[in-house]
Amino acid sequence: MNYTHKGKALANGAVDPGQVLADAEELTVQPEDDGLQIVDFAKGDFEWWYFDINDQASGCFLKIVLHIGTDPLKTSILSQIAISVNTPERSESLTCPFSISELKADSGQCNISVKDKIKIRAEFNELTAYFIKIDIPRFKCNLRFKCEIGGWKPLGKKILYQSGKKKSDYSWVIPMPKARVEGDFFYENKEYTVTSAIGYHDHNYLKVDRKYPLYLDDLVIKWYWGKCYTNRFTVIFMDFYCRENRTLSLMAAEHNKIIHSSNNLIDCSVLSSGYDNILKANYPASLKIKSLDEQFPFQAELEFDRILDRKDLLEGVNPVLKFIIKSLVAKPVYHGILAKVRLEIYNSRLEGSGNFESMSFRGR
Repeated sequence: MNYTHKGKALANGAVDPGQVLADAEELTVQPEDDGLQIVDFAKGDFEWWYFDINDQASGCFLKIVLHIGTDPLKTSILSQIAISVNTPERSESLTCPFSISELKADSGQCNISVKDKIKIRAEFNELTAYFIKIDIPRFKCNLRFKCEIGGWKPLGKKILYQSGKKKSDYSWVIPMPKARVEGDFFYENKEYTVTSAIGYHDHNYLKVDRKYPLYLDDLVIKWYWGKCYTNRFTVIFMDFYCRENRTLSLMAAEHNKIIHSSNNLIDCSVLSSGYDNILKANYPASLKIKSLDEQFPFQAELEFDRILDRKDLLEGVNPVLKFIIKSLVAKPVYHGILAKVRLEIYNSRLEGSGNFESMSFRGR
């Protein structure tokens, strides 16, 4: 690991802009960072492993998320595999719930299984590789991710958030900022072959204090996250609005080398909005990411191509109660968006592709 990181993330999402980190051990994603972090799930906890594949040759975009979380009213723990399939013929999402007792996962590395239905594992040789095998109703896959850019850890191992006595730990690590993916997947009995697609993987968790829990929707207002690729460059950003502070992270890599890593040295703004007639909610149709670091002049614009997936975060709540919450409190929604990208870096103007998501907990 031979890059430096500007701006150390502190408690409650504050950032010390004067701290420059260069310690390889602190910056490297270790195998245990991608292992199971919560072994005693309680209401309010979340943990998920996210993978996506952008296959421009076939026009397919695939998301796979193994997700353990809490229902909107915090009455139960839910576990599922969520799949978003976007092909030239269709764009659909499906979920397959499972019992938390069926989950087997290591804490020392990513090695997850749910009976014979789901297997996700990492192997560490010269280049890290991940293997995903899924066999659920309507969907099957056998995929191999070969890491091309080393892991990125902009927030450190975890961040403590606290409001009064209420507390929670939050972590976001990116074991694979970019990977080369091959294999195949089957959806509705049609086979899709993946030969040289671009892959990505990250891992998040929120563990609430067992006595005084600080829940996700009390901590976070909204977040934007996204990434883009050109022939030479890979860019990943995150804009995390919590109650007290706003944390903005950026990674840029040229070929397989990270050339910039920082917190709070960018501005992220919504250039235009769209309206989702299905969820009856707004979503960002275009985003602009602009560097504030004079030593790294950079700008990216991500423009809406199509909606990859959407979710009403109050799904499953009693309709009357849902109406009251949406009318008086908030319209919590998620949108995943495929984007066209314009990138300005090193005095070059480039075009590429990417995707971003908008997670709104308190938006109206």
